[in-house]
Amino acid sequence: MLEGWTPILLMGIIAAVIIFFISRKVSKKVLFFIAVILSIICFGIVIYSIIGVGGWDGMGIGFVTITVFIGIWIGAIIGAILKKRL
Repeated sequence: MLEGWTPILLMGIIAAVIIFFISRKVSKKVLFFIAVILSIICFGIVIYSIIGVGGWDGMGIGFVTITVFIGIWIGAIIGAILKKRL
């Protein structure tokens, strides 16, 4: 059912898992700094996909980048919440 969306969703899940494991090793300040830097990179890639690539190819790059962006912040928030409890 999700044939075309599976790789895009997997990229977001992989990003969330990687950020979650990074959150176990670093402080919250460093974790959110990493998340902000990666978010700025994602924003730049989205702008490039709209202006530089364009068309359906740019839209595909934009979807993947937005999914990774969401995965980064989900992983960072979950990692920070679980680190606070433990």
